[in-house]
Amino acid sequence: MADLLVPVSTRAIQTESDNGNQHRAKAISPEISFANAGDIQSAEQALDVLNSQPKPELLLKVLQWISRNILDKPGLDTSIHTAQASRFCHVLVNVILPNHWSQICNNKSKINRSMRELMILTLSSVTGISAIALRMRLLIKSDAVPEGQIQIRNNGKARLLEDLLSVLEAILERDNFLSSVWSRLSASLPSSPRRYLLWKELVILLGNGRVLSISAEAEDIVVKGSFDIRERSWLSDGSRYCSWLGRNLCDFLTKHNTNSNDVREPWTQMLERAATLGHIDHVVEGTYNIFICEAGSLVETYQAFTSGLRGSTKTLVVKSLLRCLAKMHLSPLDVGSSDEETTKRIGCVAALLHRLVHGQKDLTDTLVEWLTGEGVVEDLRTRRVVIGTLADDIDVLKTALSESLSNFGDKIHIRHTPILHQEGTTENVLLLAGYTHRTEPEYVAQLARSSLYLNAISNRLAAPSPRASVLGMYVGTAVSELVDAPDKRINFSSEEISSAQGRHYVNLSRFQDPFRPIEDLKRGKVHDQQLVTRGGRVPAVQHIKPPSSKSHPPKGSRVISIEEVESEHSLEEEEEDDDEDLPAHAKPDSDASDSDEDPTVINRDKPIAPVYIDDLISGLRDTENYDRHNLALTHASPLIRRKASFGTEVTDNAQDLASIFTGLQNKWNISNFEELRLQAMIAVLVAQPLEMGQWFSAAYFNGDYSVSQRAAVLTTLGLGARELAGYGKEDAALTKSTQATSSFPSKQLPPKLHALYAGSSPDLAAPITTASKQVEQSILRPMALSAADALSGPNALKIRTFSSRMEVEKKRTKPIPNALAKVVADG
Repeated sequence: MADLLVPVSTRAIQTESDNGNQHRAKAISPEISFANAGDIQSAEQALDVLNSQPKPELLLKVLQWISRNILDKPGLDTSIHTAQASRFCHVLVNVILPNHWSQICNNKSKINRSMRELMILTLSSVTGISAIALRMRLLIKSDAVPEGQIQIRNNGKARLLEDLLSVLEAILERDNFLSSVWSRLSASLPSSPRRYLLWKELVILLGNGRVLSISAEAEDIVVKGSFDIRERSWLSDGSRYCSWLGRNLCDFLTKHNTNSNDVREPWTQMLERAATLGHIDHVVEGTYNIFICEAGSLVETYQAFTSGLRGSTKTLVVKSLLRCLAKMHLSPLDVGSSDEETTKRIGCVAALLHRLVHGQKDLTDTLVEWLTGEGVVEDLRTRRVVIGTLADDIDVLKTALSESLSNFGDKIHIRHTPILHQEGTTENVLLLAGYTHRTEPEYVAQLARSSLYLNAISNRLAAPSPRASVLGMYVGTAVSELVDAPDKRINFSSEEISSAQGRHYVNLSRFQDPFRPIEDLKRGKVHDQQLVTRGGRVPAVQHIKPPSSKSHPPKGSRVISIEEVESEHSLEEEEEDDDEDLPAHAKPDSDASDSDEDPTVINRDKPIAPVYIDDLISGLRDTENYDRHNLALTHASPLIRRKASFGTEVTDNAQDLASIFTGLQNKWNISNFEELRLQAMIAVLVAQPLEMGQWFSAAYFNGDYSVSQRAAVLTTLGLGARELAGYGKEDAALTKSTQATSSFPSKQLPPKLHALYAGSSPDLAAPITTASKQVEQSILRPMALSAADALSGPNALKIRTFSSRMEVEKKRTKPIPNALAKVVADG
């Protein structure tokens, strides 16, 4: 029988203490086995130690072993994206960093400093940054809550993200990070497609903004989940992050100063991606500050590298470089000065820009497009730099001059372009004409007799704006001085030409900024610290106008055509003969509307205040006429209140008025627009409470209105209900609202006389005075009466005085007429 009972399986039952001791022995067994770093023989053993929660001393030995064998054992090289390297980075990021990084940063002991350096060295690779970014992304997703639920502060995840941000900052804080990663990739994978794939992944992480976006999301969670006040990470700041990218690109170019395509391609890939982050100025400024000013020999290398960029990126880089040059070297100079220092500085900047764009036709076309387009509003010094850069190519100068002159004489440009743009175009025409005349005077002489030039000057002189006409005089005088003989030059006999401003414009054709050595920029470099304002920002270069003239030409006269002036003496004699034939007239009476110098700008068709609801509606809808629209809005509330009890105008048009006021927009930026509109809406509601109360309620819930418009409707219902309940005077005293309580037509005196004869009224008191009186009557006065009654003695000894019926009725508060109750009952 015993042979028939064969045990199928056996099972040993362990006590809880035995089980805990077994797990504890399993957890510490790697620590016992690998007490010394020399005992580690393979990467698998090192991973077992990292997973076994090692102490700081053992962790340091493991990291030292990894750093010594990272080049000898290919699987340990984290710069190469292998399975074993990914495992090491995963363990470091998910196991070691959460347990040890805070202690490493807080305790600055020798062991902690060594562990920090070795850990950063191990994770300073594409694999390490990818592991950190992936871990941060998982934590961010797990912290997200569905829509409609309340966000609960999770301090634990905030601390983890804060540690990961700190590690990422420590890895990327170096300005030579990109060059070191490329050097390690080149050493580990020479001439291998895997090297470009790994670099492309790094470009996606850093240049494409993935690290920037993840850091920004993590920063928000850290700020919300932490109780401590901390400085925001530079990784979440786009401008500071792009400045770091620019410095790294500069260091990359300095360390790999070669025209090899193997080096040029990764550099251009990173720059093209960085240009899409929206802070191209910071990227270019980071590259410019280091290698252009401190190592001028790298300009040719920079030109060779940028030649491989795409057209759109190249345009962005050139325009950004132009802004950077203007901010750093041209800001402290006088705008219209042609002295030696200004000319020297502009010549140096022009020489540097010329070396960067020389031989690249697309960049030259970009500068011409900028000069004739968006650059007309830039500073004159910056445009002098661009024109000086293009001065060695006469064909480019001719193209720029023709386009500028075409814009200068275009009728649409004259009528609709701001005068600041027209002044910039005028300066460009004069500068380009001067440069072209010094190189090829025959072309300028031929252009001065062409239809393009003559039509441009004629359109300018016939312009409706006096300033536009004066600009045409400037160009005509300057070009005539260049191409005509002294006795044949155009003379407009205007004070504007002889003024300081006129001479400034005319002399622009003589400005010349020859190239100067670039090395002079390093000796006269203007640092950003000199330009930083109190708010910590570098002020933008502003367009400074040349000195203005005190005299102005007659605004009512226009010059329609151009005629050659024979002699000044004959003109003066002819004018004297004409003056003798004119009869003398008496001085006309003064008129305030005729005080303006230009009679064409006088508006004699002034609108009047609306007196009918139809006029009010038409004035509110006429948003193109400011005076009429403002007048209608100002008189809307008093007119509606007066008309509410007079006729049926308000009753017939109540819904139209409510619809207009609810959807009315502040097109003219009227200061008290919201108050005027609200009072008008309240007036409509009070005039027809039952009908308009239902209308406003339906509009609030079912109308297609914005949040602000719904808030106005809700405020109208609340204040209108209070006014109907009898609290209108109280609300009017505490606000700036004015209500017309008199019947129509009114026989009340004007406000000043009414206040004089009617005396002071609580309705006319200031809001603060009214509020203080209400507080005094409701709180302080009863307290004072009770205190005086308590001090007057016992109640048995007090004598009660009986007042007459008239006195009692006089002090009795009259009941407030509550029209709201009737509306509620009827509705």
